[in-house]
Amino acid sequence: MDTQQTLNTIFQESKTIALATSVENFPNVRIVNFVYDPGNPGVLYFASDRENAKVAEFGKNDRVAFTTVPAAGIAHVRSQNATVRKSAFSIEEMQSLFIAKIPGYDETIAAIGETLDVFEIRINEATVISGFEEPGRVSF
Repeated sequence: MDTQQTLNTIFQESKTIALATSVENFPNVRIVNFVYDPGNPGVLYFASDRENAKVAEFGKNDRVAFTTVPAAGIAHVRSQNATVRKSAFSIEEMQSLFIAKIPGYDETIAAIGETLDVFEIRINEATVISGFEEPGRVSF
């Protein structure tokens, strides 16, 4: 198994991740849409309303964990060694990636785009599960 290629494929095929934060030892998990640019390995992007409660959590603790939600089967990528921060990219700069991957996202941008900020999940290490064989690991 080429672990890096499998990771890229899973990131391209999966539309959502379960993103976990923790503030003062209280964990919180939510499902978010995400995009991945293979030209910028080790970074996932998602957009959120800047007033959303999760954004305040990022300011208190930028360490996050996530797992992709499989599009089909069991193949997924997970990491507990990642951080999140507001991206230097705007939703306008990233909209082509979001619109290409997430059905109807053009309508979301049209409706609430002015309230959306782009965030980056920076991955230090990820575990890649492609089936029943031994999981692979990718470091960035």
